Amino acid sequence: MNKLQISIALVIIALIFVGYGMFSIGSIKVEDSFKVELDRLSNVNDSLTAKNEESSYKIAELQVKDSILTYSIKHQKAKVVVIDRWIDSSKGKIDTYTEHELVSSFNKRYPTDTVSNPLPVAQPVLVSTAKDLVELEGAKEMLVIKDSVIATQESRITLKDSTIGLYINKEERYKANIGNKDQAIAEWTKQYGILNLTYKKAQVKSKFQKIGSYIIIGGLAYALLIK
Repeated sequence: MNKLQISIALVIIALIFVGYGMFSIGSIKVEDSFKVELDRLSNVNDSLTAKNEESSYKIAELQVKDSILTYSIKHQKAKVVVIDRWIDSSKGKIDTYTEHELVSSFNKRYPTDTVSNPLPVAQPVLVSTAKDLVELEGAKEMLVIKDSVIATQESRITLKDSTIGLYINKEERYKANIGNKDQAIAEWTKQYGILNLTYKKAQVKSKFQKIGSYIIIGGLAYALLIK
């Protein structure tokens, strides 16, 4: 191989080197650790979202139960009103009873303790006693209802506490979700900076490659011309 052929081969190599320098700016890729971290944050947020949806269903169920208990309390309070009216009505009727009706009412209420016709002076005592008994019977029924209302209210308080707990947990998960998204943005910003720096270094490297290639080609051309 003569000097001309060697020179031509060197020119071809130099041209290849120039082409590589012009079209290749180095390897720029996203780091694997960045991908892993983003996947982790995404999976955590998906889990938090799923738990919040589950909590929303539970809250809806508790709200339905609370509505039922609220209706039950209103119904029980309505019964108390009915009992109050019954007491007032029954006491009013007692004032209109004859001696026979008054004794009969006692005998119906206490069949084992038969009451005979009272003396006129004893009738006001029986009337008062009959009214007291009516109030006592009504009070017993109202006591049962009020105990039931208290128990229902306690159930409502328990439901409210559970609902508040679910809302607090949901809020904490929302905050964690937002924190993870902020962290993902920070990771993206960091990765962008790394990629941008790598790109700039590659550009500088490419420029040096081009300059070196031009010097080689110029040198070979000069060597060929002076021969």
